[in-house]
Amino acid sequence: MVRATIHYVTNPPGPGEPMLTYVTEDEARSTMCVEPGVDVEISDVRGTNPTLRREGFQLVDHTSAVPDLEALEGDADLDRVYGREMRSLLRDVTGAEAVYLLGGPKRRYGESATAKLEHLSNAKPARYVHGDVTETSALQQATGLASMVPRLHLREYDRWVLYNMWRPITPPPHDHPLAVCDARTIAPRHRVPVLAITEIRGFGHFEFETNGHVADPHHRWCWFRDMTPDEVLVFTTFDSDPTRPHQVAHTAFTDPGCPPGTPTRASVELRALALWT
Repeated sequence: MVRATIHYVTNPPGPGEPMLTYVTEDEARSTMCVEPGVDVEISDVRGTNPTLRREGFQLVDHTSAVPDLEALEGDADLDRVYGREMRSLLRDVTGAEAVYLLGGPKRRYGESATAKLEHLSNAKPARYVHGDVTETSALQQATGLASMVPRLHLREYDRWVLYNMWRPITPPPHDHPLAVCDARTIAPRHRVPVLAITEIRGFGHFEFETNGHVADPHHRWCWFRDMTPDEVLVFTTFDSDPTRPHQVAHTAFTDPGCPPGTPTRASVELRALALWT
């Protein structure tokens, strides 16, 4: 267990007020406020075997065939190799009948990696508690993808889920690891829709709804200490089945126990749509 500071939305809008905004490339323009932070206990759940079915997240062993994971999001051939690997991994872990990728791999670096960040957009780890989509934007993403895939019709499936597959690409220890919240401990009233305004490689300016969150003492925060590049954290970002974990809130946090001078963490994530009849 570690005690660390995380950041929740502190100015949720009242009835009739406009949706908050988060501008990834110029945070000073955001209307969302996440200060001051909240000190929480984050439990190291390595060895306790959390599952997608129960908590909404699961750690999976996986060694990639990509020789240099930092070459992703820059080498189209390697992106395709990695995409095939992650589709296969997600089918194996979830038992989904079909898996489709939502874009390509996305690298992220801690703020001190200025040379890396200079050549990437939306590449810093998000330092506030969030879910990747709202119900509205989840449906938009799923239907948008379905419209581009021949003979893929969401109405023909009983259930569909959006997942995030997150992997560190630097060895431990990590200065800014990822914390995930047990989906069973978050209530709908804790979610705050936020309009993310960002730049997407190959698409340019892009806006979509995400979920920020307000603090609640019942939230159970978890992490996997010392994740390696041979491990993938799979977590739910939206599930159409209301009886299953709906969404896993997550955030980067500063590990107070990380030795000074440790190179900043780098990671790669990939999102996908999985379907069942």
